[in-house]
Amino acid sequence: MAVANVAIVITPLLFGYGEDKVMSISEKSIEYGSDKAAEKQKALRGSGNADESFQKMAENVYAHLNDEISKKIFEARRLFAATGDLGYITGLESKYRNLSSDMQVYVEKIQKDSHCLIYGAGRAGHYLAGRFKGFGVNVDCFIDPDESKGPVDKETGIRVITEKELHENIAVYGDKTFVVSYPVKPVADEIRKRLIEDIGIAEDKICMGIYDWRNNRGQYFDYFEANDNEVFVDCGCFDGATCYNFAGWCGHKGYDHIYSFEADPENYARCKELLAPLGKCELFPYGTADTDKKVYFASEGFETSRIISKEEAEKRNFEGVTQIETKALDDVLCGKRVTFIKMDIEGAEYDALMGARKLIMENRPRMAISVYHKYEDFVTLADLVLKMHPDYRISFRHYGYDDLETVMYVE
Repeated sequence: MAVANVAIVITPLLFGYGEDKVMSISEKSIEYGSDKAAEKQKALRGSGNADESFQKMAENVYAHLNDEISKKIFEARRLFAATGDLGYITGLESKYRNLSSDMQVYVEKIQKDSHCLIYGAGRAGHYLAGRFKGFGVNVDCFIDPDESKGPVDKETGIRVITEKELHENIAVYGDKTFVVSYPVKPVADEIRKRLIEDIGIAEDKICMGIYDWRNNRGQYFDYFEANDNEVFVDCGCFDGATCYNFAGWCGHKGYDHIYSFEADPENYARCKELLAPLGKCELFPYGTADTDKKVYFASEGFETSRIISKEEAEKRNFEGVTQIETKALDDVLCGKRVTFIKMDIEGAEYDALMGARKLIMENRPRMAISVYHKYEDFVTLADLVLKMHPDYRISFRHYGYDDLETVMYVE
């Protein structure tokens, strides 16, 4: 479903608001990680109703949008939030999305109702399978050299075959699209080589890598120009790449300091080693929130690691769940100068911004904040930063084919 000809309507409707008000989501709109909050969000979308205060919040955000691209993205997310129809986002014209050339290849190859095979039945493969399912792509099977993962993947129910089985069934699978899920380029390149030379898969049938599939690599740094003496706060360090991208963005101007936060123990250990050569970079093993507390955490050693509720931890039988400490940026960085804050923390952004109010009020930093983890984030997070500085200007950029990777830029 395309959105190019849909007029923006902020008043009187955002989510089809009528006389029957269902609930308010304008207070601390997200009680992050709770089943109760998830149920409320589902009910809100199902009813199509939103309260008047949320309406006003959306109007205020829209009035602060910086350009036409931002308005188009706002419109697409508004309609997606109201209906759940992903077509409002996938139907955005390419000029309104910051997609890499690799991404365009995926858009052409991975279409609704098409069929693909994913190489790798690990975390990245599961993640891709879930995203593909969301926009109607059929994953026929995983390919994995580990025979113990087959014949059926326990998490997804998708069949798992080996390279040998693929070779034996080349007539069945050879004309489909192959997606290599391994994010480490040398490993992915070796797999690609084997698929072409040993099994006989045509080169143009292979798509490479989860990052190439989803992100423009300039994400977070392609909107602003670096100033002298930047001080960066990276909430959600994951693999350290964003810190290096920040350093590259600063270029010959250099930078004064980096404060990086990564709560996943596996990711933290990896980043501690990877970031050591960078210099002027402090890494903290905390989540960022509104206060100091201990919370349950889905520790996946991947970028989807996140704070979860006690209820969700219990449903998982605490498998892969640990407890982490969260800290307020106001406490950790009290008195520090900050020029640029990036947050991509799987839905915990509201709490993290609440915990950085003093820092933001005093420094007025530019910010790049992910606003796609919860369907109302594109309004509630923007409204929150505008309460801190009413003269902030807001821009949105979208870096994914589906609903992932919408970033709010604040200046």
